[in-house]
Amino acid sequence: MRVSLSVSALLFCLPFAGFAQGTATHKIITVHEGTDLAVTASPDHKTILMDLQGMIYSVPFAGGMAKRVTGPLVEASHPEYSPDGTSVAIQSYAGGTFHIWTMKPDGTGLKQITMGHGDDREPRWSPDGKTIAFASDRANKGSYDIWTVDVASGAVTQITTGENDEYEPAWSPDGKKIAYVNGVFVTGAPGVGGVMGKTVEAKDLASGETKTVASIGNAVGRIEAPSWSPDGKHLAYVQFFGAGMFVDSARLVVDGTPVTGPAGVKDDDAFPFPPVWLSADSILFTANGQILKADLAGHAMTAIPFTAGIESMRPIYKAKNFAFDAKASKQVLGIFSPALSPDGKQVAFVALNQLYLMTLGNPVPKALTHDTYYKQGPAWSPDGKTLAYVSDKDGVENVYLMDMATGAEKRVAPSPKAAQIFPAWSTDGKMMAFQEQDGATKLVDVATGAVSPLAPATFFPGRPAFAPGGKTVVIATVKPYTRRFREGTSSILSVDLATKKTQWFAPAPFESISTRTEDGPVYSPKGNEMAFIMDDLLYAMPVDAVGNPTGTAVALNAEVSDAPTYSGDGSKILYLSDGKMRLMDRATKAITPVAMNLTYTPMQPSASEKTLIHAGRIWTGVGAETQTDVDVLVAGNRIVSVSPHGKAPAGVKVIEAPGSTLLPGLWENHSHPNSDSSIYYGDRLGRLWMVYGITTLRDMADQAYRAAMQKEAFLSGAAMGPRLFATGEAIDGERTYYPMMIPTTSEAQLHREFERLHALDFDFMKLYVRLPYTWVVEGVKYAHETMGVQTAGHYLLPAVALGNDGMSHVSATARTGYAYSRSMTGASYSDVRSLMAESGTWTTSTLLNQGVIAEMPEMADDNRYNLAPPWEKDRLQKGRDAAMHSDQTANLDRVMREEATVKGVIEQKGMFIGGTDSPLDLPSTSLHLNLISQVKYGLKPWQALQTVTSRAALAAGVSKDLGTIAPGYLADMILVSGDPLTEIKDVTKVQCVMKNGEMHSVAEIMAPFVKSDVGMDICPAK
Repeated sequence: MRVSLSVSALLFCLPFAGFAQGTATHKIITVHEGTDLAVTASPDHKTILMDLQGMIYSVPFAGGMAKRVTGPLVEASHPEYSPDGTSVAIQSYAGGTFHIWTMKPDGTGLKQITMGHGDDREPRWSPDGKTIAFASDRANKGSYDIWTVDVASGAVTQITTGENDEYEPAWSPDGKKIAYVNGVFVTGAPGVGGVMGKTVEAKDLASGETKTVASIGNAVGRIEAPSWSPDGKHLAYVQFFGAGMFVDSARLVVDGTPVTGPAGVKDDDAFPFPPVWLSADSILFTANGQILKADLAGHAMTAIPFTAGIESMRPIYKAKNFAFDAKASKQVLGIFSPALSPDGKQVAFVALNQLYLMTLGNPVPKALTHDTYYKQGPAWSPDGKTLAYVSDKDGVENVYLMDMATGAEKRVAPSPKAAQIFPAWSTDGKMMAFQEQDGATKLVDVATGAVSPLAPATFFPGRPAFAPGGKTVVIATVKPYTRRFREGTSSILSVDLATKKTQWFAPAPFESISTRTEDGPVYSPKGNEMAFIMDDLLYAMPVDAVGNPTGTAVALNAEVSDAPTYSGDGSKILYLSDGKMRLMDRATKAITPVAMNLTYTPMQPSASEKTLIHAGRIWTGVGAETQTDVDVLVAGNRIVSVSPHGKAPAGVKVIEAPGSTLLPGLWENHSHPNSDSSIYYGDRLGRLWMVYGITTLRDMADQAYRAAMQKEAFLSGAAMGPRLFATGEAIDGERTYYPMMIPTTSEAQLHREFERLHALDFDFMKLYVRLPYTWVVEGVKYAHETMGVQTAGHYLLPAVALGNDGMSHVSATARTGYAYSRSMTGASYSDVRSLMAESGTWTTSTLLNQGVIAEMPEMADDNRYNLAPPWEKDRLQKGRDAAMHSDQTANLDRVMREEATVKGVIEQKGMFIGGTDSPLDLPSTSLHLNLISQVKYGLKPWQALQTVTSRAALAAGVSKDLGTIAPGYLADMILVSGDPLTEIKDVTKVQCVMKNGEMHSVAEIMAPFVKSDVGMDICPAK
């Protein structure tokens, strides 16, 4: 990654630099605790340096006022004093990769010590102060190893070479050995699998001998952060207890025995950082939000208090006009998966939920389909006579073959229980490849429909492509650097068709295919090259006779690019750029715009269409009170009046619901409706959200053109689904994981990403896990000042101090491996609550825990969930069965701790909103489980409901139009049986759903896939 920022900028630039004067408000938020706080002590025991929320603070050893010594953009962590106290080693992400830096204890004199593309973490000084040990994946062999760096020269030496991940080094006092955690990959445990430290090994630097110095054997849990005593006779470390990657408790352990304090001292949530030995029987460590000093001899433990100020900045900017009442036609931007015909004269693509065909030179495309089912992935047969595409019109997404002469269709390999997407033809037209919902790539004989395995499942791979010689298939998929951290590059996986053997190829060193969707690689039919998108530009790379890369990729253009396809003779490449098609002459690289005249009109009911809803009870979204026997009059898409029940005006259609409760439509504030497993749902997904009362989706990251297509389909009425605030791919750093995250490696590419999000008229910008804060600041500025839209990410500090509007989770994947917003046990301390509440940022709850379904087990048998694909209904029922038939005590304890944060922030007038990260968590039902959990652990039902209604609209900046039932507001409402203000589970009992003034019964929404009669006795209006 090529991030350029001077040391002086790191030291002195303000976190709000770049924003115009008068466009931000500032305040200092005072905190007295720290979540996942790390400390180091000066050798004279006069000063403690602590890593608080990603900034280093200096604290007197006895406690007191903390002074900040590094700013947000340094991204410093893991501080450790040198033996002579003149220097401090830190782990910094300032350049977009973790490296070892040093600085003076006052934060000046910052100096980068290690370089390169490897992540260098967890610095520890040698006793002589000349060398720093660290953990790194710089060997590029698939695991972390222990390395040392000579501080004076920068020369690095590899110490360990094991296949397991080896990390968190600790020097013996005599400098002859380095201890480290030996992490093994654990699968099958409840929760998320991953690397867990089961032993601490020590390597003799002279002899190379390695021996185990600590072990937890087969015990559930893991070891972190070893530290030797000054005499070398004892080993301290942090041990996590509990199954999975998230744990029940964490303790300071010395020589295998947990260290506990006296009654009244909380120490059961030790943070994963090296304990600091002050003497042979005194240790400094962090736990439960505090800095603690343990006296091993006297069995005492005391807290060292501190007070720290964290600067908060809240930008003020002109928000985007969402034009909720717009009626004018608009040019289509959502051109999804265009495919150039073999003769180079036509292009097939999906837009407005239909499959289109357009002849180049005639800008008016012709619709080939005319139904409401989902379509994706058109692909031409080599002879141009057949068009393959994906539809769910027979239940589950399957590949269809359309005869282009007759229009006749057939499924190539009918499959009622498995999805088929990303169809790709072999060059002789006899075989096809496609992918199923588990990420496995299959091969099908077109003539017989026989299906066989081609490549094992990978994590959300891209569309396969056959090499012209017929010997190889390539697929874009993620190649993680290690098993300890999930991120890697989106690389090219080559599969030998005969042997099924695989091998990896990088599009360029440390670079990625831009997205694992429609961005290639694709082969030139000439057999000499493949094309793909990298750095958001179109590249070509030479290939050998079997189709494997043989040379360096070369950029073919200089504009934002997506979705390349070749003509049949390889002379032309069609691609997308900022919502428009381009045609490149491959020989000259000349680019011709492809004109297309396709528009849509937002579906708006006429103001003369009036509907009166008579509800037995209404909750408007404001406060705790309900009203009874109320009439709500809707004209067009807006609410006209809310009044006591009376006689209906003449000419008004009436919905009689005297036994129902009317409330605002629900918001799903963290969704991915067009990426991950959403792409296997088809038309079912929008309907599934609707039948559970969800009328608004906030999209947190998605495949750009798929998302633009669906947004326009929902707006125009071409598909059934909620109101969608859409976005494209999240902007990530050099390393990435999900298919809808753009790995960004240069400033130029960063601004191309901004341009694409703006050109496609998106409503939000996600700044993801590996994007350095220097680029987060640029993203925030562009989103606010140019697009007028909000930004969010996984981290608290950018939301507080750098201008991000929100956090998409309380905590989630973090590049550090731990979160400053929630400990490994699920606890967030008062620093987090104060920062969330006082900064004005919003946070999404994202419980991601199916254990709560035991509160409402019948949810898994609800007929509405038959709208989900069969494998997702199975996932729901398995989650219910596990919750009902296994001990959920530890699981629910964690939920309780997480919900305590939600309740605490809301009590401090902070902004929590409900969301789920679906479809990673199950769509619809998981949002209701969030609400049930919130009420179970302290919120009133009305408070929980506000997180998905009025407060959600306020967080999104649209509280004058949505989230409340009041005159002038958009008519997004739901009717439910029962009283959700008394029993929160009743909000699941949806009967009818109104979005933008159009009312539908649950039965009507389900009708294309599942038979139901729910709501038919009430809706539509009569």
